[in-house]
Amino acid sequence: MSDVMPKRLAQLVEALLHNGWNFQIVHGKDTGDSPFVSVEALKAGREHLCLTWHTRASGRYRLFSCMAGKHDITLGAALDEVTS
Repeated sequence: MSDVMPKRLAQLVEALLHNGWNFQIVHGKDTGDSPFVSVEALKAGREHLCLTWHTRASGRYRLFSCMAGKHDITLGAALDEVTS
């Protein structure tokens, strides 16, 4: 199982820091003991972002869920939202 932060997650965290977003990172394990990492981010006047990378099935962190508000978006769209 990989313990290395996914490259795109590191890019997202850097963008959040650089652009003044409030965020939290949560590491955990699901009921099957598979590690995951989630990022929730907020900024006044912007949609709430919630992204989760999971290791289930593959053994490597892969983007599992990417949402802005109540709708699915791509990771690229999330990064655009953070940097715009």
